[in-house]
Formats: sequence, C-alpha cells, structure tokens
Amino acid sequence: MKLIKTKEEYITENYLELHYDTIDEETVGVLDRLRSALKYIEGTMDGKKQTVPLADIFYFETVDRKTFGYTRDCCIEISMTLQTIIDEYTDSGFVRISKSSIVNLYKIKKLQGDLNMRTLIYLKNDECLVMNRGYRKEFYEALNKLQGKRGK
Repeated sequence: MKLIKTKEEYITENYLELHYDTIDEETVGVLDRLRSALKYIEGTMDGKKQTVPLADIFYFETVDRKTFGYTRDCCIEISMTLQTIIDEYTDSGFVRISKSSIVNLYKIKKLQGDLNMRTLIYLKNDECLVMNRGYRKEFYEALNKLQGKRGK
C-alpha cells in the first residue's frame, strides 16, 4: 500500500481518499483503524454535555464510582463503566492497566519498570500512570497486536 500526503493550504477540512482495485487484508486493517479513530464519546464537563473524539482520550479512570476520560486539555465524566469501555473500545487501542484505569495505547510515549514488577507508563501529555503487574500480560499482548507482532 502506498501513502501519498499532499498539503493543500486553502481547504476547510482535512479528508482522506482511498483508491483501490481490490480491498486486501492490509487495507481492511487501515479502514478498521480509521473507523475507530472517528468514534466519539459523550459525557459531561462543568455540568454541560460534551462530545469528545475517542482518539483524543489518553486514559479512563474510575474514582468514587465515577468514570472519567482524560484528554490533553480536559477531563470529561462519562456514564460507562470501565468494563463497558473495554468491551466496546479494545479494538480502538484501549487496554486495562489496573483495577481503576484504562490507557490508550496510541498515547503512550514510553514504558519504564518500577518496584514490585509494576510498570510506569508515560503518556504523550507527560502524565504518568502505573500499570499493576496483574494486567501486564494482557497489556503486552495488546501492544504486540498493535505493533503487528505475534504472541509468544
């Protein structure tokens, strides 16, 4: 598959265009990733309903039985449980890292080992999350799948 990027100064909205003879497995994978990137999640922020692109969410966290989604700029309260988020958005790159947190694999900057076999996850917004060791296998399986590697 070939990727051609063209800068157009006077367009009002970015767009993607796909040219194909047949849709092969690689193209299906790209289309699936695009579909998940174009999903939105609803919630409330400052008492007002908000809609945020799912791809903008760095991580989800539950605090006092309330679930929050964090972007680079804001925090939105959502009505879903963490289990519902995992059930619906695993294919969009979300994986559980602790009892109360889910991270977006596409927003990870680096990983670092910590005490007690925990892993520190540094995000592209410079926040740091802690992955508990009980979620380590599932996390690395999801990361390897994202990178196109086969499980061990």
